[in-house]
Amino acid sequence: MKLMNLKGTFDFLPEEQAIRNKIINTLRTSFEKYGYLPLETPILNYYDLLAYKYSSDAEILNEIYKLKDQGERNLGLRYDLTVPFCKVIGLNKDLRLPFRRYEIGKVFRNGPVKLGRTREFYQSDIDVVGIDNRIIEAEQILMAIETYKELGIQVFVKYNNRKLMTGLIKEAGILDEKISSVIGVIDKLEKVSQAELIEMLENLDLNRDVIDSLLESFKYSFLEYENKFQDTTNQDISDGLKELKELNGYLEELGIINDCKFTPTLARGLTIYTGVVFEFYDKEERLSCALGAGGRYNKIITDFMDNGNLYPAVGLSFGIEPIYTILKDSMKKTSLIDLYLVPLDTNIECLKLATELRRNNIKVLIEMNKKKVSKCFEYADSEHINYISIVGSNEIESGILKLKNMETKEEISLKTTELVNFFKK
Repeated sequence: MKLMNLKGTFDFLPEEQAIRNKIINTLRTSFEKYGYLPLETPILNYYDLLAYKYSSDAEILNEIYKLKDQGERNLGLRYDLTVPFCKVIGLNKDLRLPFRRYEIGKVFRNGPVKLGRTREFYQSDIDVVGIDNRIIEAEQILMAIETYKELGIQVFVKYNNRKLMTGLIKEAGILDEKISSVIGVIDKLEKVSQAELIEMLENLDLNRDVIDSLLESFKYSFLEYENKFQDTTNQDISDGLKELKELNGYLEELGIINDCKFTPTLARGLTIYTGVVFEFYDKEERLSCALGAGGRYNKIITDFMDNGNLYPAVGLSFGIEPIYTILKDSMKKTSLIDLYLVPLDTNIECLKLATELRRNNIKVLIEMNKKKVSKCFEYADSEHINYISIVGSNEIESGILKLKNMETKEEISLKTTELVNFFKK
C-alpha cells in the first residue's frame, strides 16, 4: 500500500498546527467579545437535510460527500456550518431570540483543489437569528475587519444585496424560474471572460438583446442606481437599495466605508441568501479567493420552523485555510516549549521542578532518553525551544539554574524560585 493523503487533505505537523491553533484562538476570542456563544454540531447528517432548499442541479450538491449507513439511509458529510445551525434552531424551539452562536469545525467539499481551497477544511462561523435590520450586518462586517487585523491581515470588503440583483434581472424581462440560474452566472462576472459569461447566459436560452441589457444593468455605482431607480415600481430594487443605503450609513459612521466596495455582481452563489451579502479579500492580493464571506438568509430557518413566525438570520464564515495559507510563511516561528530541562542523574528533582512550573502554565519538557548534552542543544535549536537548562547535582544543591536562550545564545543564572516570574514576564 502506498502511503499518501487523499488529494485536498493534509497533515499538519506541530509547528504548522501551532499557527492554526493561534488563528482559531484569535477567532474564538473575537467571537466571544461580540457576544457569540459556542456551539457544536455533527459532521454526519441526513443527505436530505444537507440538500434542503437546493434544486437538483445546484452546484453545491455535486460537492457533497455522500454515503450510506448499515441501514441504507442516505447520509452526507456537512459542507458548511449554516445548515446544521438552522437544524439546531428547528430542534430547539425554546431557544431565546435573538440567538448568537459561533462554531469552529471541519467541513467537507468534493470540489476542485487549488491554493487556499481544500476538500477537508475548518470553517469558523458566526450566525445570529432574530434580528432584521442592517446594524447587525454592519457589526459583523466591522468584527471581520477587526478580527483579520488582529491576525495581521488587512482586508477589503465587497458587498451587495440579493434583492437588488433579483430586481435588476426582472427589469431585463427575465422570467422568475430563471432568476436563480442567472444570478449564479452574474456572480461569475469578475471571474470569467465576457465571452464565457455570454455563452453561459445563452445556455439559459436568453437572446442576445436581453443579455446585453442585463450586463449593462450591472455596471453602475450605488449613487447611479439610486438616481436611476428613485421612482421605480420594482419592489425588489426599491427594497435592495433601501437596505444598502441603511448599511452604508452604518459603515460611514463606523469609519470603515473606505474598506468596503459596493459590488452589484456579488451574489455569494448559494440560493439561501435573501438580502445583504459580503466577502472579504486580502488587500495585498496574496490570494485571489475570498478569505471569508456571509450574508442574510431570512427564509431557511423560517421554512425549517414552519410555524407562521419569521426567523430572520445573518452570518459569516472565516476561511481558516486561506488565512493559514497567508500566515504560515510570514508568522514568526512559534515556540511550543518554554523550558527544556536536561537532567544529569537528577530525574526526580527535574520532575518536581517541572511540575511546579507547569502548575503556573509554563510549558516544560524534560529530556528522558539520556541524550548527550550536545544532542540536546541541537534538538532545542531545531525545535525552536526558548530556553534549555542542564540540571546536575550542583544546580540542585545551589538552587540556581543556568538558562541558555536558544535564539540569542545568551546565558543567565536564576534561582529556581525566580523561574515562575521570569517566564511570566
